[in-house]
Amino acid sequence: MASSTGNIVDVVLKRQTVLEYICQCKPDKRTLVENLSESRPTIDRAVRELEDLDLVERVDGVCKPTYTGQTAYNLCEEFRNSFQMLQETSPELSSLPLDAELDKSIFLDGSVFHPPDYAPYERIQPLDNDLRNAEKIVAATEILIPHIDEILRQGTDGDADITLFVSNDVLDVLLDNQPDRIIPHIESADGIYREIEISRYSLFLIDNEILYTGIYSDTNHLSAVIRNTNQQVIQWAKESISELEDEGTLLTA
Repeated sequence: MASSTGNIVDVVLKRQTVLEYICQCKPDKRTLVENLSESRPTIDRAVRELEDLDLVERVDGVCKPTYTGQTAYNLCEEFRNSFQMLQETSPELSSLPLDAELDKSIFLDGSVFHPPDYAPYERIQPLDNDLRNAEKIVAATEILIPHIDEILRQGTDGDADITLFVSNDVLDVLLDNQPDRIIPHIESADGIYREIEISRYSLFLIDNEILYTGIYSDTNHLSAVIRNTNQQVIQWAKESISELEDEGTLLTA
């Protein structure tokens, strides 16, 4: 019988190299020794510990993962990938207040993009591409970023239904500098909201299937963007947007 869950965690983290190779290659013991840097006694101990926890089994001399072992490996990979994303966005996240309500599912998978933190501020090309192909766009931001131009253009051209949540400062800049873009949306009763607060990050929800979360640097520029498609983070974004609808002020002509 397998040992406690605590022991499974300890052994998987300690023997993850051996478990990974077994899950990927299903080798015999000799192949394990030849292809891993550990000594044979170390590999023998690793395989024995994995077997004791029913994570690995040997069939006709071949080491294979059990269903539990394969699941443990997959969870370990998700854990490792999440912390890699956390590391890639650490400088930006460190500037967030402790009560920022970013959902942890943002770090479960996805891709990270880093525009340069200096002028001229480059656009995130994958975000622009997804915006251009969208039928429905919901965006919330407290700072003015270049992608707002594309969102407004999509709405003006009738290519997408848009809902935009902005701070009062961003709205004032848009009214001063792009009145021909923003005023038609207000006059047509499109979803333009002001007076929002979302704790130094931006949300771009596209077709209820893709979420871009933008995080600002301590100089208040967009410094990291995380792209996700997992359903957990999409649901969190929908709930956050619903709260913004309750808190913001809808503009009408």
